[in-house]
Amino acid sequence: MKFKYILSLIGISGIILFNSSCSKYLDLKPENSTYDEVFWKDGENVNRATLGAYALLRSSLKSDRSYFLFGDIAAGIVKPAGDDWNMTSFARAGGYKFSYAPYLEGSLWNWTRFYGIINQCNLIVEQTDAMDIKMFEGGDAEKKQYISNAKFLRAYTYFYMQRVWGDVLLVKETFKDPQNIADMMRSPEKETLAFCKEDLAYVISNLEQGSSKSFASKGAANALMAQIYAWEHDYVNAEKYANETLKFDYALEDIKDYRKIWKGNSKESIFELNMLYSESGNEFSKDFFNRFLSSVSIPGKGNGSVWTIEPEFLESEFKEAEARLDSISLPMPNDGKMKSIRKYDDVVFYRDNLTDYAVSNNLVLIRLADIILLRAEAYYKNGKSGLALNDLNTIRKRAGLKDINVSGQQLFNEIFRERRRELIGEGIIQFDLIRMDMFEQFDEYSAYYSADRIANKGYFWPLDMRNLLPQNELLTQNPWWKNH
Repeated sequence: MKFKYILSLIGISGIILFNSSCSKYLDLKPENSTYDEVFWKDGENVNRATLGAYALLRSSLKSDRSYFLFGDIAAGIVKPAGDDWNMTSFARAGGYKFSYAPYLEGSLWNWTRFYGIINQCNLIVEQTDAMDIKMFEGGDAEKKQYISNAKFLRAYTYFYMQRVWGDVLLVKETFKDPQNIADMMRSPEKETLAFCKEDLAYVISNLEQGSSKSFASKGAANALMAQIYAWEHDYVNAEKYANETLKFDYALEDIKDYRKIWKGNSKESIFELNMLYSESGNEFSKDFFNRFLSSVSIPGKGNGSVWTIEPEFLESEFKEAEARLDSISLPMPNDGKMKSIRKYDDVVFYRDNLTDYAVSNNLVLIRLADIILLRAEAYYKNGKSGLALNDLNTIRKRAGLKDINVSGQQLFNEIFRERRRELIGEGIIQFDLIRMDMFEQFDEYSAYYSADRIANKGYFWPLDMRNLLPQNELLTQNPWWKNH
């Protein structure tokens, strides 16, 4: 059974049914058990709750554009706008200093909003599992669909948090008394990721592929499993699940259709969040993608509010002419040497003026080119350099670049460099830096990431101890940021 698209009818705020007052440091279950007894008697309400979980993920990633700050600006490949003075410190020009983020502490140092997603998913898993299949129009298959979507979102959220802040507070179930939660220690990465893989194994076993890329699928679960194994440096399993992903009906877009990827449900997309404009919907946004856009797309927009490709990165990584760069970038008005990213430039002006607009693109979280290059990484680590080179050249060929023939560390470096070129502006590269341990391979990072900083995991973001510690006395700060 397909999800019923009711977001556009009653709005996101009407679907997020479990936003309780914040209970200590986690956003947890409301106390109204009588209401729960009524709510969890209808399969349609589970549909509402599931759509609410997706809405929570979308809102969490959008917060202060943190998705791109974590993945692109912190990786030194995107330069913040001149107006964004409070982002300079953690960009390349600021030496990747994440401990100074005025007015952004709530989104960059505080993970509470992500526990709203975790709580929603825990509720769905527990309550739906206890419901009789007669409550679902599609019977047991529909019931498992909802549980699978909740488990997929839970796994995605925990894995995302782990890559941003390091070890998390692993909450596997709802609390019976959310007002009296015992203090918790951060869980080891191994335990958290084992829980994620357990969730994804359920999804792979119980969920069909489906046609919409905006919901969990068997292919998306395999892709996420490959990413988790690669993060753990278990490249045998990373290769296995990358190959499983490629068995599904995904295909690279032709370079002439390259920007279709971000217009929604493309053949290359594996998992994305819906943010397309509709007159009655609430998923679209003006203030998330628009920092990438200049006055070419939005008349009157000043250069001072546009994020651009870092000039040094543009010069060093795009030396060869390629069709890909021409497709996804534009020269800045009045400064042709600078380029903005135009992956998200499908702008809709919905009133008779040029100020009321929406950026009607989807946020693509996992796509085929990402998984092909991840498989290249796994092949290399598994001693299959020839296959790794083939995958690398597949992406280069689509970009309009010539095949290369390299080996050893140079091949591994080229896989990383190709990931930066291919996935720029997609919130990913900082996590590649950490996973692939590339901080000492490139001068642009080694100048700021000392051996001591790497050893003390200074690539993770600090936690907002001022607000989080009083609510959980067992919480600890990430080592590097205790003294920096």
